Formats: sequence, structure tokens, C-alpha cells
Amino acid sequence: MPYKLLYIVGATLATMTVLWMASALVSRVFVRRYIRRLLNSIGKQQLPNFSAERVTSLPRAIQRYLHYALREGQPNIRYAVLTQRARFRHGANRPWMDVRATEYISGMEPGYVWDAVLKHHTLWWRTAKLGYLNGKGSGHIKLFGAIGLQEFAGPETDTSMLFRFLSELVWLPTGFMPTRTLRWEHINDNAARAIIVDGSTRAEAVFHVNDIGEVERIVTESKYRDTKSGYEPVTFTLHCRNYSEVEGVMIPLEVSFVWNQPSGDLEYGQFKVEDITYYYH
Repeated sequence: MPYKLLYIVGATLATMTVLWMASALVSRVFVRRYIRRLLNSIGKQQLPNFSAERVTSLPRAIQRYLHYALREGQPNIRYAVLTQRARFRHGANRPWMDVRATEYISGMEPGYVWDAVLKHHTLWWRTAKLGYLNGKGSGHIKLFGAIGLQEFAGPETDTSMLFRFLSELVWLPTGFMPTRTLRWEHINDNAARAIIVDGSTRAEAVFHVNDIGEVERIVTESKYRDTKSGYEPVTFTLHCRNYSEVEGVMIPLEVSFVWNQPSGDLEYGQFKVEDITYYYH
């Protein structure tokens, strides 16, 4: 009898392992397909190189930023691939988890894919995919890469993901040149408002630029916090620091995510760019 019980337990565990592996493999296939769709959607048209003449109509703060971030004649960046190391938490009294991520982000039409592994500790980890493509935001979180825990979709996700694309163009500054989806409004010598519209989805953010020309922080109302009761709009600030030159482009190697709540600020994400590769064609 004990041998029969051991056999049943062993067979059950083996079946569960096979099912988990199959589910994780299917999930990875879908993520890779999403990445291919993103890269295939990015326009291949040749855009003019950066020049001082191209930015004279922009707000003074953004002119100063682009002159700082880009050299004269800088080719237009079509897309970039980043590897990131980060820490993330769900609340002030919640533990930090380690994050390793790869991000594919367009420098032209709005679009990106963030593909990450979130580790609480060695035996407990989750995968996350967040993305924006063809006017829609989407995402999921899966336990051990296979068991669905959370899905993201809907108007609030669309807006939040479009804002994320806009803010993360600090890593591809040629994308801040005016396009059919992006325009700028002057606020003062150190701030300008970006308005990005993609189909029926719209996001706004205020870019604060210091005297050097660095974007120090980006503040928005176009980001929704996911709570147990649903999505709620909360003021959000992306802080940028540790600027460094990569292929002639000045970018922040570190950013932090902060919810500006009525009860006080909550820093919930700390990200470092470990590597970035630009693609021009």
C-alpha cells in the first residue's frame, strides 16, 4: 500500500510539473510574439537628424533639455532595448522585491514591452509583462511564470501605459521631437507640459528641467493606481538622476517611482539601467 501511495503522489507531482512547464512555455511564446509585433510596428521611415533649428518652436525648458541630451546631428533612434535592475514594493510597510527586466521601447510610434521577473526570495517569484501597442495597454502577472495572478486591460490601463511610454522616452530623447501624437505647451523656463494622444487614449505630464538641462522629474495625473477596490487616479512623479552619456546621448541611469498620496509620498520603485542598445534602422 505505501508503494502505491508513493506512486500516486509521484505521478501527481510529475503531471503538475509538466503542466507548469507547458504553461510557462506558452506564456513565453506569447510574450515573444508581442515583442515581435511591437518591433514590426515601428515605422521605418527616415527622420531628420537632430539639429538646433528643429527645436526652436518648442518650450524653452525642452529646448534646453534636448540641447543637453542630444548632440548636433544625432540620428533619430528607432527603438532601444534596455536591461534593468530594480526594487519594487506594493506599500510602505510591504517588503521590497528584486526585479530583473528587459524593455523594448519605440522611439517613434507609442509602444513598448516590459518583460520582468520579480523575486521575493529564491523559492517565490513571479513574471510580469506590461506593454502598450496599437493604442492599447495590457499586462499580466504570473506566479512562477505560469499561474495567472492578475491581468491588466481597459481605459485606465491604456492611459497609464501611454504615460509610461511618454516618461520613459528620457532614455530615447529623440522621441521628444513633436510628432503626430506629441505636442508641448510652455509653462515657464523650467517646466513644460507634454500632451500625447494616440487614438482615443490621451496622457499629459509636466516635465521639470533644471538649469543644466536635465529632466529632474516628470509629474502626471494620467496614471492609475491598482487597488483592491479598483483603479484610482493618484498623482505620480518619476524622478530622474545619475545622467550619463551613452552613444553620445545623455540619459538618466536611475529613476524612482513615487505615488504622491494625500497621506504622504510613497516611493515604490527604484530602477537602474544596466545596459541600453540603440537601433537606428
